[in-house]
Amino acid sequence: MLACPGTSATALAPAPASAPAVAWLWDSAVLPSWSTAEAAVLQRHILLTGPSARTRPRAHWPLMPSTTRVTPVLHVEVSTVNAPVAIDTRADMIVRAMVEAAQASTSGWVQLDMEAKPSQRAFYRALVARVRAELPPQIRLSVTALAWWCRAPAWLDGLAADEVVPMFFRMGRDNAQMRHIVEHTPQLLHASCRQGSAGFAPQEPFAPQVIARYRKTYWFDRYAWKRSASATAPISPTVPGTMP
Repeated sequence: MLACPGTSATALAPAPASAPAVAWLWDSAVLPSWSTAEAAVLQRHILLTGPSARTRPRAHWPLMPSTTRVTPVLHVEVSTVNAPVAIDTRADMIVRAMVEAAQASTSGWVQLDMEAKPSQRAFYRALVARVRAELPPQIRLSVTALAWWCRAPAWLDGLAADEVVPMFFRMGRDNAQMRHIVEHTPQLLHASCRQGSAGFAPQEPFAPQVIARYRKTYWFDRYAWKRSASATAPISPTVPGTMP
């Protein structure tokens, strides 16, 4: 059962009054009160490493109101230490996991979170197309995107997803350059990374006008929304995009 009737989220801040804000809930995360309308919940983790493909379902579902709309998330980790062998053979497994995740959706969305490497781009694009084709037509497909993909049209042009969510946090060695682009020259970003949806982290705040560009925002917290300083609403009730 996805939601637990009678339970409540951590009551730490009022719900945002601007564009929808959705908390990402990884393992052990609690639901902040501003995200009780909708939450993106990690349902399964798949690790592709060497000749192996390991899958781990979520152990405990977070407490949340029965009315919370849930977007199940499948996280596919591609090992950078032990590159997967014959990654093409893992498509069936991933597609099945996405279809199963869709059965748990109460938001009408399901999300694929996969950080593919450049050598895996063709596999990734074909995988997204296949997932979209095999999902029920009433379920919309969301995919996360590494920030640098937003400057590489070959990743995102014609991608068969209903929503692309660029992750503007933990951007590694490209952090300074990407932050400057996102803040000052967003026209350099791919069209799907400019105003639809985007992912942010309260520990890496952007200016309010950046957040305000997006119709929907997802939020990842390194403390799993357990610290009062990070569990406050990421968007002010009066000023879109204001960070705590």
